[in-house]
Amino acid sequence: MNEQTGPQAPLNLAVIGCGRISGAHFNAAKARPDGVRIVATHDIDAAQAQAAAEPFGAVACASFEDVLTMPEVEAVLIATPNGFHAAQSMAALQAGKHVLVEKPAAETGEEALALANLASEKGLVFAVGHTFRHNDAVRYIVDRWEDFGKFRSLEVSSCVFWDGPQAPWWATRTPEEGLILSLFAPHSLDFVQLIMGEDDPVRVHAEAARHQSGWQGEDEAMVLLAYPGRRLASVHISYNQPAVLDRKVLHFDKGVLEIEHGEILRWNGEELVHPPEGVLIDPRRMGGRTLGHYFADQLSEMHAAVRGKPHRLPTGRDAARLIALIDRVKDSARANSAADAIDPPLADMP
Repeated sequence: MNEQTGPQAPLNLAVIGCGRISGAHFNAAKARPDGVRIVATHDIDAAQAQAAAEPFGAVACASFEDVLTMPEVEAVLIATPNGFHAAQSMAALQAGKHVLVEKPAAETGEEALALANLASEKGLVFAVGHTFRHNDAVRYIVDRWEDFGKFRSLEVSSCVFWDGPQAPWWATRTPEEGLILSLFAPHSLDFVQLIMGEDDPVRVHAEAARHQSGWQGEDEAMVLLAYPGRRLASVHISYNQPAVLDRKVLHFDKGVLEIEHGEILRWNGEELVHPPEGVLIDPRRMGGRTLGHYFADQLSEMHAAVRGKPHRLPTGRDAARLIALIDRVKDSARANSAADAIDPPLADMP
């Protein structure tokens, strides 16, 4: 390794897609200057790419291909609409760049597995931005897993309120492509997969519905999963809940772990982890909690992964397994409730 890419050197990163979610990544890079250096940006809106590049003294590239030819770019962070993720990740890996892609990694499990295989062949990191792995509550559970006894079941509830598409391309997602099952479910299902380890579910049942008319796909879903060893998991996700709900409950033979508001961890009612002051402002309100630490920690994990150090990112085939699971969930939802997902809305939200 040369001085610029040694174990402690910042990771030279290009950001592809400078829209809605990229702001969180740029802020994270500012919070981790010793770990990440933004050296290039690209967006179909050239002015947007230029505005994003300027604070870092980075190059705003006219094309994605221009980014991939820059020798100083070690890795790309892909924050474009879902449909571009697989092709752009594939091109970056073929160009010898490490990849951190916003979830989901790809639209199908077949695409995700091809990406994982290519990264393995080239000795590159292919990681997916399942941001909500990266906080103290989740790390505490993973690091002390043996302390809690025999694990039996898991409940995940993630409910927010979006009054229509948060990006124009949300509105064009078809019921077949999936809306909440493609955009929001990956957060919850990633946590399920993290807890269940190497096992994939033996059975998956999903129901989905649409309540709002501003998009074509489903905006509410419930998923039930059965895993080897009689372990069970349930997931409820919604874009229709004015009072935000973010709760994860893990049942063991010795008691119950609960993560409230994504941050507060309790064991049988006793608080084990509490976030720093200022993280939880009004967590039942949209925008009532800060998320910057998730993104900053995620970039630190990417730096560690590229430098060959232990990390907590879902990478390679582990990342591809999640897309295969999402395929099964969407297949089940289509089989069980496709009509509900495309019918006129059942009720008007306030």
